[in-house]
Amino acid sequence: MATTLITEIQRAQTRLRFLSRAERGALIIRILRELKTHRQGVLGNVPADRCVWIDRLIASVSSTISEIANMQDIEFNRVLTEFEKLMATLQDISHAEKSPKTIH
Repeated sequence: MATTLITEIQRAQTRLRFLSRAERGALIIRILRELKTHRQGVLGNVPADRCVWIDRLIASVSSTISEIANMQDIEFNRVLTEFEKLMATLQDISHAEKSPKTIH
């Protein structure tokens, strides 16, 4: 799912000038859903005190969706770039946790 979202983010960046506020908001909501899914799925068994960073990010994005969607193109592009990096990192982490560990 994260790979599809990364592709959507990249596509949005290429047509940023043409995105409506509603489309921008919908993309941010998709990113938020992916963050929540990652928090529950991959980090579900991690102690809460070690997940404060993602919980704060989710809360912050949830409360500022309309402000993010209304950003100027340059600012919105920066936000998308950071979310793209974050999604790629979270995807790498989740794949690393699922791969079998070699014991020597």
